[in-house]
Amino acid sequence: MGNEIIDHIRRSVAVGVDGSPAALRATRWAAAEAVRRGGALRLVAAAISPVLQPIGVEQASSARCRDAITGAAHEALADAAEAAAEAAPGLEILTEIRGGPAPLVLMAESEWAGVLVIGTRGRSRLCSTLAGSVAAVTAAIALSPVVVVRGDPDTAGRPGAPVVVAADGSAAGSAARRFAAAAAATREAPLVVVHSGTAQVPPDETLGRDDPPVERPVQHVARAGDARDVLRELSSGPALVVVGVGTRGRRFDGPAAPVVRDLLRTAACPVAVVRDLPGR
Repeated sequence: MGNEIIDHIRRSVAVGVDGSPAALRATRWAAAEAVRRGGALRLVAAAISPVLQPIGVEQASSARCRDAITGAAHEALADAAEAAAEAAPGLEILTEIRGGPAPLVLMAESEWAGVLVIGTRGRSRLCSTLAGSVAAVTAAIALSPVVVVRGDPDTAGRPGAPVVVAADGSAAGSAARRFAAAAAATREAPLVVVHSGTAQVPPDETLGRDDPPVERPVQHVARAGDARDVLRELSSGPALVVVGVGTRGRRFDGPAAPVVRDLLRTAACPVAVVRDLPGR
């Protein structure tokens, strides 16, 4: 595979589709992100047959269940493709149905995608709970940065909206800052580096040599409060809040873990979860 082809694939954006309004919002955000990155948009639906049915209910054939699930996935992909085409006319849009649990399907997609995008809420209270769980598990095991689209994407997408990133000195935090710097550069937007739990910015705090250039000045903000409270407050208005976190198995790990879990539930804008992954 040539370098140009690999580079094109790495610029692609993958988004999980399940037919919910949240997935459509995530799709529109992902379409705009694909345009900024100059890559294609991949719409992916996970289809898995139910293994249990309620007692006393007539058992449907496996073929009938499979056809119903596949049909719903096709419908969800068609709606998402239409929404993406409206949001980004001319964008290359690819669709695929993959068999398996959503987190594993999306993890497979993340192996090549530049970023993986998912929503947070389903059609019902139960689906909302499951979707939130899928978002957390997927962000913990994905092989690329994961953006969980929260809040109002139109507000987050307004010109000049800053990109906010948490600074904590960890390897994952450094990876998050590189991701945030690139996101700010493609948006020609300010980059805001947040230092929580301190009253002042470290005097030698600068962007690293390998960080992408940012068109506007980098602003450093020091807040003495807890990182969860600080970032939750600052999430109202930015294009994106970026946090680096360690993982263990299918769970977030380390000091940033409670911060990420809180933001995935409460942030008022999209949240990017970045891990320190060799070669990415």
